[in-house]
Amino acid sequence: MQLEAFECRCGDSQFVSMPHKLLDARGTQEPQGVSMMFYPVIQTILEKLPGGVSLPVEYPAGVGQNTASGEKFVIDTINQGLCDCPAQKYALFGYSQGATLMLRALSQLRSEAMRAVSSVILFGNPYRLPGKLSNVNGIGQPGNDATVGLFVNSAIADDETIPQLSTKLDQSSKALDYCLEGDGVCAPNFACSCQLPAEHLSYGLVASVQDTAVEHVIAGL
Repeated sequence: MQLEAFECRCGDSQFVSMPHKLLDARGTQEPQGVSMMFYPVIQTILEKLPGGVSLPVEYPAGVGQNTASGEKFVIDTINQGLCDCPAQKYALFGYSQGATLMLRALSQLRSEAMRAVSSVILFGNPYRLPGKLSNVNGIGQPGNDATVGLFVNSAIADDETIPQLSTKLDQSSKALDYCLEGDGVCAPNFACSCQLPAEHLSYGLVASVQDTAVEHVIAGL
């Protein structure tokens, strides 16, 4: 949908009172709503910065990994927001399949929409690539950078595009791509038969991950 197709609601108090939106995309087979990996982060941000709103991305989050409807949801939400409230900022969150969704959506945003994105937080990114400035470990510091996400090799073999942050966004300090050591999705050990160890399901429970993510998002907003 093009921006021109939207009905602008500039000046409407319903939108002016929302200086920021927190868009989060859940992981595979999580129920519709805020991902359990991001719930503590988002609740803390809303408490510390009143006036914002949490908006879970609507998409199937099925095992087929089809993120198209969720990508459109993110793009349309930000484009509509540029029309309704041009000063509004957006913090984007993606866990597992949701990280894939956010990476794909970001690659489709036009420059004006990209400027409205104040931060990007990814947990357990299955397309994680080494050498990115945004790659961080469980304490929000550069680390775990030699790992390659679970889906990267198959994408290369199938000659598919690997969803990833643009160089400009990666170098902007807006994005943090968290990967816990032992996470079988963002840091798989192919010598191990278990590809989904507990670490992939632990981001919502690790205080250092939650605290540094909150600090990063609030600094951007």
